[in-house]
Amino acid sequence: MLRVLMFVPWLLFMAFSLTQREDPTFPIMADQLLFAGKFYRIALPSIESDLAKIIESAKHAGFSVRIAQGTTVTYFLGTQPCNDCTPENERERLQFPHLFVDGELLWLRAEGLLSRYNLRPAQTNSYELIVAPKTTVSASAILDEIGQKLTQLAILSNPTLPLTAEELTVVPGVKPPKPPEGVRLDSVLYALMLMPDWYEFAPQYKLELWGLRVRVIVELVSLEAQLAPTHNILIEARSPSGLMRVLVPIHHLVRLASDPAVKFVRPPYQPGL
Repeated sequence: MLRVLMFVPWLLFMAFSLTQREDPTFPIMADQLLFAGKFYRIALPSIESDLAKIIESAKHAGFSVRIAQGTTVTYFLGTQPCNDCTPENERERLQFPHLFVDGELLWLRAEGLLSRYNLRPAQTNSYELIVAPKTTVSASAILDEIGQKLTQLAILSNPTLPLTAEELTVVPGVKPPKPPEGVRLDSVLYALMLMPDWYEFAPQYKLELWGLRVRVIVELVSLEAQLAPTHNILIEARSPSGLMRVLVPIHHLVRLASDPAVKFVRPPYQPGL
């Protein structure tokens, strides 16, 4: 009987733990500490839609700005146009902090005194803020600092950020999970999508970023297969065998790899497809 009684609390603990893992998002108390060396995701329901105003604000704040409309790209270093910047040399020319704009999408890489952060499109068609505290400090201090900066950049109209966060478990140095069942995606590309900073992760695995996009090969299930028109891809090349080299928004990788017309999505082999 004693063993049974001792076993019951253990079962309750395990049930509680499993419940917690199913929903990793947790509310943050204003005085709760966010820890240096960890990464936190905060979902933003929406951001401001006036991209022209955001771009001008970022220029005047000293950001390196990359603006893509289709395959046409323009660059600014602060308020100065960078006429000799190209997709081939932009990693060397564009100094941190960064604003990448692609059509109606944006990706911001910035930092304050308390944290470094990425504001980027999420899989849910909203935006997510990925925060890396520089030092262990209260959530309210970090979020106040970021909220004020995003308001100055015209990205938010209200500097108050949601007090709900998720600690990221897919981080540099930790083996990422496999893609979900039915998602025909290379594991490194799946890891890219989950990592806290796409910009830092990509070159470690020779992935080719193109602003908010990554260059991939789409293997179709047949020569007649047609991709859904909702993936927002830019097609660079096709092969007679049914391969396509495309630029796809990073947050759309899972959606693309779940398309019934897709056999597999992978990085390009070097050289060619």
